[in-house]
Amino acid sequence: MSLRTLISRSLGLDAFTDQASLEFNSESAVSADFIAARRKFLFGGSLLAAIVAAGERKARAGDPPSAEKWLVDRLTMGVTLAELAQAQTLGYSDYLEYQLAFDQIVEDPALLARLANLTTLTMTADQLVPIPPGQVQNELTEATILRSVFSRQQLFQRTVEFWTDHFNIDINNGIDRSLKLIDDRDVIRAHALGTFAALIDASAHSPAMLYYLDNYTNTVGNPNENYARELMELHTMGVDGGYTQQDVQEVARCFTGWALYNQNSGANSWHFRFNNAQHDNGAKTVLGNVINAGGINDGLAVLDILVNHPSTAHFIATKLCRWFYAEDPPATLIDSVATTYSGTGGDIKAMIRTIFDSVDPAAAPLKFKRPYHLYMSALRATGATVNTINGLRQNLLAAGQLPFAWSPPDGYPDRLDAWSGLLLPRWNFGASMVMTNGVAGVVFSPTNFFTGATTIDQLMDRIDDALFGGFMDSDDKLKIRTFLNVNPAQDQRRREAVGLAIAAPSYQWY
Repeated sequence: MSLRTLISRSLGLDAFTDQASLEFNSESAVSADFIAARRKFLFGGSLLAAIVAAGERKARAGDPPSAEKWLVDRLTMGVTLAELAQAQTLGYSDYLEYQLAFDQIVEDPALLARLANLTTLTMTADQLVPIPPGQVQNELTEATILRSVFSRQQLFQRTVEFWTDHFNIDINNGIDRSLKLIDDRDVIRAHALGTFAALIDASAHSPAMLYYLDNYTNTVGNPNENYARELMELHTMGVDGGYTQQDVQEVARCFTGWALYNQNSGANSWHFRFNNAQHDNGAKTVLGNVINAGGINDGLAVLDILVNHPSTAHFIATKLCRWFYAEDPPATLIDSVATTYSGTGGDIKAMIRTIFDSVDPAAAPLKFKRPYHLYMSALRATGATVNTINGLRQNLLAAGQLPFAWSPPDGYPDRLDAWSGLLLPRWNFGASMVMTNGVAGVVFSPTNFFTGATTIDQLMDRIDDALFGGFMDSDDKLKIRTFLNVNPAQDQRRREAVGLAIAAPSYQWY
């Protein structure tokens, strides 16, 4: 199915045909030329059509990106000149191994210093009890954004994002504002590139997950099936994995008594608690397996069954292939990764290695950047300074992807059609980000960005290299060049040219 056909089946953008709705709405003034140039990106008055057409052009391009550039696009939150240079120096395989060995990468000291100022990140659950939940939420969000933009452990950050969606917890759900910080640190980040078995075990014991999916109310004689259902449907086997409603009920019985201490329990506050008095110790049958281990071991037995089930191998492989390779990955690739899962005990690094060792970068389909990915990639490519995240938080909220704010348990979607109705905020972000005070807390310096570039050719090459790794769509490049050529020495014109590049239809893809 072509991208254009897929889009035609998703949400329309009739409002975008009203030219007034395309005006740049910010306290930062932009030129009339900028607005006119931005409109030229539209095909038939539709931003959506322009973006899809740009994606199709890139997919048909006769000169595809180098394997190293494609790999940087897939492993990071966005290409930078330094990251691309490192990948080209190391080569495809060695750069992949470099990023997989994330714990050997020396982090940016400036990033570590900023994270050290976020005092809640290292607190235990009981220490967080007296801290205002809003502060905990804000510091976790800030740490997430700073790591996405400035961390050298880029594959690790991308994998953390993947598992954050896979084991989604809405941070706005009561005490989850504090508990999610613990979950992010001790579950997701601790096991993101470890084994799936360790990750699912940590998630099952996570007070944030037990609270979010109501398992803390799951008791003998009064079972709550929420966690049991999502454990199989979303966390392991998948909705078509072969389990039944009877299995859901039996799994719920196995997890009775898995709860958490309340906030008045001193050093135990908000920690995991197994309450044997609330556990159903009767025999259960899950997926044909009789479980009569007793106590907490009933739940542990379920986790072992699910981790080793072939449906789990296929489900996890499918999601990883979709995340790192393509929205509709080929069955042969999924099967290869599922085989790796089964053969390594769910080794996450091994599965990622299988993906990138099995594919041909030159033939890889494009992926559409989700709003968070788009914004982080723009910050990275332009070398923008992030003093505070206040403006970024507002922009991400408007675009529908503020970290940890997805309410359903399935996590932010990784599909083109899920984001096709929220394009105007993306369209405006590029212009906002590069203007003075356009996004509160973000500073873009055209002087730094264009250092050494003076001629129109040099200016355009800098935009192309920094944002597109030297593979900018030719149609988009021509439009921006025409705009910039009017007055290439003017600071405002240069800012707006970069803003146009960020908003360019082709920049929405990677």
